[in-house]
Amino acid sequence: MTTLNEQVMAEVRADLASFADTHSRLDLTNNRAAWTRQGASYEAALLQSGGAGYPDVRLNGAKNSYSAFLASEEMANLSALAESIFFSCAPNHDRYIEPRAKTEDSGLATRQAKEVVADLLSDLPHGATRVVFLRGAAGAGKTVALRQLAHRQAEKYLNHNADFLYLYIDAQARYLARLDDAVALVLQDLNARFTYRALATLTKHRLVVPIIDGFDELLGAGGGGEAVDALTQFLARLDGRGATIASARSTYFDFGQIRTSADRLRGSEASFAIVPVELQPWTEREMCAYLEKGDQLQRLGAVSSSEALKQLERTFSSNGSAKLFSTPFFLAAAVEVAGEPAGPDEAARPICRIIDSFVRRETGKFLNAKDESILTEENHWRFLRMLAEEMWWQERRELDKASVDIIAELFADEVGMTGTDLRAFVSRASSYAFLATQNGASHTNGPRMLAFSHEYYYAFFVARLLAEGLAKNRDIAGLLGRTQVSPTVATEFAEHVEEEGPAYLASVLGALETRYVPVPTRETNRGNAGALYTALLCRHPRIPNLRLFEASFTGSDFRDTVQHDVHVENCDFVDSDFRGANWSFKASTKTTFGGLTVDVPTTRLTGLRVQIGTDLYGLTHGGGRTEYDPIRMATFCQKIGMQVPPEELPAQPRYSEHAEATIELLHKLLHVSERMYYLSEGILKQRGISTNPYWLDLENLLHTHGLMEEKNTQRRGHDGRLSRLAYPPRIIAEGEGGTVDSAIREFWKAVRSL
Repeated sequence: MTTLNEQVMAEVRADLASFADTHSRLDLTNNRAAWTRQGASYEAALLQSGGAGYPDVRLNGAKNSYSAFLASEEMANLSALAESIFFSCAPNHDRYIEPRAKTEDSGLATRQAKEVVADLLSDLPHGATRVVFLRGAAGAGKTVALRQLAHRQAEKYLNHNADFLYLYIDAQARYLARLDDAVALVLQDLNARFTYRALATLTKHRLVVPIIDGFDELLGAGGGGEAVDALTQFLARLDGRGATIASARSTYFDFGQIRTSADRLRGSEASFAIVPVELQPWTEREMCAYLEKGDQLQRLGAVSSSEALKQLERTFSSNGSAKLFSTPFFLAAAVEVAGEPAGPDEAARPICRIIDSFVRRETGKFLNAKDESILTEENHWRFLRMLAEEMWWQERRELDKASVDIIAELFADEVGMTGTDLRAFVSRASSYAFLATQNGASHTNGPRMLAFSHEYYYAFFVARLLAEGLAKNRDIAGLLGRTQVSPTVATEFAEHVEEEGPAYLASVLGALETRYVPVPTRETNRGNAGALYTALLCRHPRIPNLRLFEASFTGSDFRDTVQHDVHVENCDFVDSDFRGANWSFKASTKTTFGGLTVDVPTTRLTGLRVQIGTDLYGLTHGGGRTEYDPIRMATFCQKIGMQVPPEELPAQPRYSEHAEATIELLHKLLHVSERMYYLSEGILKQRGISTNPYWLDLENLLHTHGLMEEKNTQRRGHDGRLSRLAYPPRIIAEGEGGTVDSAIREFWKAVRSL
């Protein structure tokens, strides 16, 4: 068996190799290390430390602890990195309001986001890398909060009040399908002294906590698989230590993707513990606190923040915009344009009025030598739309300056612009008010990259591109086969369709129903169709003669929606929420329903005749448990109006009280295992699993049938046993309804006999 000293020395070798020049010689003994880095030779003495952990290191006459050695100027030079982060992530302190957040286990209780994150990172789980998954809507302030977090920590590090740094990695608006590409670019921009290979070393020793902002952008770039595999491979390098933070806009994310990826990449297992953290909307207190910052009350002509907020609500009164102001982006933008004269359509949605105000401002700035406007307001809108369209077709969220200049020339030619007007417009197009150089990226070693200054502007114009393309039946297969439609784009799409009226809605739905779905882009096409359908159905109840065709509804939220006489063909509903929904179906062809969430008293899904295990698999009811047993599922189907063939109707209860209690405990274990690859004894006890009186029976059955494996670990300060499910949690749960895997089938047979 490998001794602790051998294990530590193996880690030291791997750590030094991550900093050393590729393919260079690395000599390591119990008391000496020699390596080459950036062409320079280093030699260090390894000294026995006070415990059984990593050695102290003497390099260039200075003795340091192992972690201080890794952070030193000769290695990662984290002090220089802290200075770069401090300036690159500098936020607007004058108007920053710390958002509130909560975890799933905190119930309704919320705290400042920085406190929630700090607590999660101060108490890391044994044998697992903590992954904090920050979720929130577009414009909710995720990016500003994360950059503030990195900036504040860098300042503490420089003042010797912190022993680690946050490395902010902007994955937004980048055409990068791999995590290492995004990290490499950020490290280059920060002039870091280490490469992507060394980031895992610094992370597992808790010297750096990577922040991946916009992880869903990476998922969209490559269909999800490559991005998830890249994250899993990075987690595997951490050996179950350290922490990382990822952010995404969507409230739905299938964490099972990471588990599946880890299983697929066995041999370098990723031990992780995922904790979702939800960023909360601003309350009136936070909105007022923001309005009191700087000279905003003076700009609005108000004597108090509460008066200013009411004034903004009256100004932007359409479509329930008071709730909209709980999003920091909209409140900030509304303040900026509130003092300007209203546009021609005062009833327009706030985002339309905000963009219209900025366009009118740009019209007054884009002047020729005679002080005449180069472009009309309408043409400014057309140019913005053209930029968004180019980004969509290129499947990216940013363009280099040369591309923007070319688009400006093409647009100028289209509108008949010539001479000095043409030169003036093209020269200033890349400094357009709606465009911004990517945050935190100097791009000194590459082309200057430009993107819309906020996702809402991009979403606004792309949504119109999609809606008009569908309404006019233009290259629909190409449009929907590009990159993933974000929740923000889908929402803007539905709101634009609603503005255009019922005839426009009918044209859009007709185009979706009759569209061609090419095989090479089928998955993206069906996923985008599902996102657009969902957004439309949530805004338009009782759409007549509704037909849903070739769409994938994954994680769709249909709560409290009402639709009648629905035809569905070649669709998949996966993990969709139908609580409080009232739908009647006219026909269902080649459509499956999996993991539906229903509420027995309020959900009505009538007109569906389903074969359990073929058309329907998995039904989550009010108690939170997902049923896979055919008889239990049939019972719930009847209660919500779904028809089941007579042979599948329940005859009598199948399980004893003992079996029922054991199954309830199993589902609790499976829920925890969805977020954790390995389960420690402490976690099992903390979650009330190992203290449950039925645990010994369940544990014995899991081991007997090979569904649970154990791993003994020996780490600094920890000796313990880790348990791991040999199959993904969902596969084990689905076994209740029958499975082809003999081990899972025999396990459920044994459970039923309890």
